[in-house]
Amino acid sequence: MDKRKIKLINLQEPIKIERLKDSGNNYDKSIKVILLGDSSVGKSSIIERLKSDSFNSNQSATISLEHHNLIIKINSSVVRMQIWDTAGQEKFDAIASTYYKSADVVIFVYSINMRDSFDRVSQWANQVDENSSIDEQQIRILIGNKTDLNDERVVSTEEGKDLSKKIGCVHFVEISCLDKTNEENNNKINNIIEVIGSWIYPVINKDERFNSGSFNYVATSSILVEHKKKCNC
Repeated sequence: MDKRKIKLINLQEPIKIERLKDSGNNYDKSIKVILLGDSSVGKSSIIERLKSDSFNSNQSATISLEHHNLIIKINSSVVRMQIWDTAGQEKFDAIASTYYKSADVVIFVYSINMRDSFDRVSQWANQVDENSSIDEQQIRILIGNKTDLNDERVVSTEEGKDLSKKIGCVHFVEISCLDKTNEENNNKINNIIEVIGSWIYPVINKDERFNSGSFNYVATSSILVEHKKKCNC
């Protein structure tokens, strides 16, 4: 992992972050966030908790790629987080790699009760390295999901911490999307947004462009539609 990829500086400034309703194009900055991890680790559930603090027990598996918007206000600046949820199946690795470039935030996800999903994180990180330029400003986060299945745990917290350092993450956390009654767990989930906000806030103040400043959602959607037609997804 080349540490030069992480150039943003956390200034530890007091900031206030709040979720806003998606009202169109009323935002100051737009950043690209991608979630990577094997299928069934709970990437879609994490997005739902981040967006609306909800959990859908009947969540269907993601097919190829799905796009979500999360609008947050950091002090006086409004930021649109374009979140891409990627399917974890290996057959979608090729199309997913198209979206590694220009990612401002990469969130790697594994399940604490699935050793294979943990082992694969390093492969996902290598793919991001191969498809990212050395001068990109990229925030990386590692999430160990499904702590509600702690009795079935096969990946220790220490292993997660070690991997987080190895692949250059600025934050590591273990959570449960299912458990909404545990205040500490809820705080950990909300803190994910706060971590992202604290790292991008200095860049917003400097009026710098993010990696995805030229990200074309319309063009990207067209490519995805064509891919679905070809593979009959």
